[in-house]
Amino acid sequence: MSENLSKWLTLNKIPDLGNRGVKKLWDHFGSIDAIWEARRDKICDTGISEKIASLILDAREIPFKEVSFSEEIKVSTLDDKDYPKNLKNIFDPPSILYQSSCLLPKDEKAIAIVGTRRATHYGKKVAKDLARELASLGLTIISGMALGIDTAAHEGALEASGRTIAVLGCGVDVPYPPSNKGLMERIKQSGAIVSEFPPGEEPDNWKFPARNRIISGLTLGTIVIEGGYKSGAMITAKLALDQGREVFAVPGNIESELSRGPHWLIKQGAKLVEGVEDVLEELNMVMPKKMSNDQCFAQKCFSTMCQMSNECINVAELSNEEQKIVSVLSLEPRHIDSITIETEFSTQQVLSLLMMLEVKKVIRQLPGKMYILN
Repeated sequence: MSENLSKWLTLNKIPDLGNRGVKKLWDHFGSIDAIWEARRDKICDTGISEKIASLILDAREIPFKEVSFSEEIKVSTLDDKDYPKNLKNIFDPPSILYQSSCLLPKDEKAIAIVGTRRATHYGKKVAKDLARELASLGLTIISGMALGIDTAAHEGALEASGRTIAVLGCGVDVPYPPSNKGLMERIKQSGAIVSEFPPGEEPDNWKFPARNRIISGLTLGTIVIEGGYKSGAMITAKLALDQGREVFAVPGNIESELSRGPHWLIKQGAKLVEGVEDVLEELNMVMPKKMSNDQCFAQKCFSTMCQMSNECINVAELSNEEQKIVSVLSLEPRHIDSITIETEFSTQQVLSLLMMLEVKKVIRQLPGKMYILN
């Protein structure tokens, strides 16, 4: 381990200094060496208290302890040229960033997609489709590898063979949640796992809000898909606003508690997202003139329905009865009894129409006689 890294590790352990205090010192002195050699009065000139300045001076007298990390783990500090530029510009960047697989310069063009762990089928589908399309256009997708929306976002990017980065609230070698261990390995192959917490450190509740500032800090903007007003996704969105980044929100069911967060953001001026065009427009990026079928953003639309594995089918090509079935379906599962009641068709007629729409890949059947738009 380099002497400079030892200095950063020591500085990080100073009580009550915190990330903002470290950033003040680094902004003022420009390097860890200059911080280490600074006099007490010069340290206090940055706004650091006399008490903390004394602790820094005392820490200099303690011999460095040898610390080693696996060769698979890369460590970047604020002094390093490869430290992410987007993250370096926030108020309280981590002075040390651990990476399993490496961040790349092109990851500066990144979008965060976040939301609830208790995501609906609609939320997960929108997250995956948005991530797939944005990744296919060259943007890096960043999320927290939690269950629900985060997992769907990572999977969407991977399906497009794009870049995706998971920011953890534990060490980069600790799969969390454990059920996402396989996903973690896939992310390493085409992206990176990053954390401010050293390898081996286990997750804890307080660490997740802290890691959220890194999720938003690495990006140009954050998309929120489903989450209550006090959810972690909303914490990330508010941090993004504080960091001067764009905030986007996907609208949902007005009767759902999970729509409270995104709808509040929209009321406060967040960009409403119905498709990737809304994201690209806000970021002043140009949409390619022609998109491939697997880049379609699947959504309920009464003029066109995009199929991920076939040509786009126009609703006008369906029979009147089929169109009526489609009109009562969405990306939320609907039971056959509910469909029968709303369309006023016989059960046998509904079954026949549903089967035809499945053949045309317009809808999909789920367990329990539930149906959704494909």
